[in-house]
Amino acid sequence: MSDLDFFASIDVGSSKIVVLIADIEDNKFHVLGHATGDSAGVKNGVIIDVESAAQAIRQVIDKVNKNCKHKPKFIDINVSDLHLSSRNQNRPISFNGKTKTITQADVLQAIQNSSAGAMATNKKNLEPIVNNFTIDEQVETFPIGMEAAVLGAQVHLISVSNQAINNISHSLLASDLGVDKIILDSIASSAVCISQDDKDKGVCLLDIGAGVSNLSVFSKGGVVFNQVFDMGGNAITDRIAQAYDTSFDEAERLKIAYGTLQLDSLIKDRLVKFEQIDSTEDRYLSLRELISVIEKSYKEICTLVKRSLKNEKLDRSIKSGFVVIGGASKIKHFEGFLLKEFRARTRIAKINRALVSGDEKILTNTSYFSALGLLTCNAPKSYLQEPEQVQKGGLLGTMQELFKL
Repeated sequence: MSDLDFFASIDVGSSKIVVLIADIEDNKFHVLGHATGDSAGVKNGVIIDVESAAQAIRQVIDKVNKNCKHKPKFIDINVSDLHLSSRNQNRPISFNGKTKTITQADVLQAIQNSSAGAMATNKKNLEPIVNNFTIDEQVETFPIGMEAAVLGAQVHLISVSNQAINNISHSLLASDLGVDKIILDSIASSAVCISQDDKDKGVCLLDIGAGVSNLSVFSKGGVVFNQVFDMGGNAITDRIAQAYDTSFDEAERLKIAYGTLQLDSLIKDRLVKFEQIDSTEDRYLSLRELISVIEKSYKEICTLVKRSLKNEKLDRSIKSGFVVIGGASKIKHFEGFLLKEFRARTRIAKINRALVSGDEKILTNTSYFSALGLLTCNAPKSYLQEPEQVQKGGLLGTMQELFKL
């Protein structure tokens, strides 16, 4: 089996880098090799120092190659850009007033037509996500072979800064790698942890990473909205550091050791020893006050999410609630906290075992979900599959089709 028969993905985040290499086994992606390492040159989810990022990426690539000798030339990678913008678009094409049988070429032309439009010179569109089609204004999932006079493609377009795209390409080039696909971070994660049923009913994926928080909303089967917030786990740590005049590392230790979102009478207050900047004396803080600082930071994230959903008139369309992911979601009682904040069903994301397999440590650790989702994005586009095989949102094809690549 050549390197062309393998798939690779890389999750470059603000605090970590994850690399996965996989093949197809039992009609699912099977992870053969994986490695993680500290990130560098990344701020708020975007590469800002190409040289530092390239070195960090190369170290993780070298690590995974020690255990897995296959090194594909092209790799799928995520992006998370504060300058992101997204929109839904459908620009139908007509066949000169005549009815005709829809072909694959017609479908591709409809997608291209709906994906066109003016865009800022400093931005670039990611690959369009196809949610559905319209046949003479009637919504359909699979139009090929149907009769129509007008064909439309309901697409979701995501734009990010040119700098974000260029810096990704240059950083991978140092490891002799090229970019296959660049996928929005939360969209990648959703591919392996959001069910089609949830997408149909309406669901929100909330990914709270180290540098930023990503939001993706699905409704009526497809993705309808995305946003990136300048608030993540590191900002929460900064709040602690500022509140107690301590270092970032000490604040991170306090957050991990004592962090919880269950501030009620069941928690008994006590003094917690910590190190203060420029002080050699023993310092102590109130556990309940520390938890209050942490909880206020999480409330701030929730406020940003609520405001965003309300502005987009999506706050009432999330019937399946929230699915949460990311390092900052690992804090104790996070699900209960979100349930109280949003008054909607909330749950920690779980991997779809029908799509991927491998080391159990990977499949049960949400830190790997974005990289796992990127692997599945290697699948062919759903709009070229048979009707019974379609998964809306343009993210997944069928495992059977993968063997034809």
